[in-house]
Amino acid sequence: MKSLKILVVLSLLATGVSFAAAEEKPAAPASKQAGCCTKAEKAGEKCTHPCCGEAAKDGNNCEKCKGSGKIEKKEEPKKEKM
Repeated sequence: MKSLKILVVLSLLATGVSFAAAEEKPAAPASKQAGCCTKAEKAGEKCTHPCCGEAAKDGNNCEKCKGSGKIEKKEEPKKEKM
């Protein structure tokens, strides 16, 4: 009888552990610019890597340089009329 109780308790613990391990991970950011492209943009230039140029033609960030997702278009601040 003791072994049956121990077996039930262990199976319940195993189930609890599996639910705890199955928690959802935070989603990856939808768009991440590669570091080389960020540096070039800050310098006012375009990235010179051919892989980044090919990805940009398709509207994507370069995954080879650790970017991800589609390129987000940055909105420029609106100028006020005086």
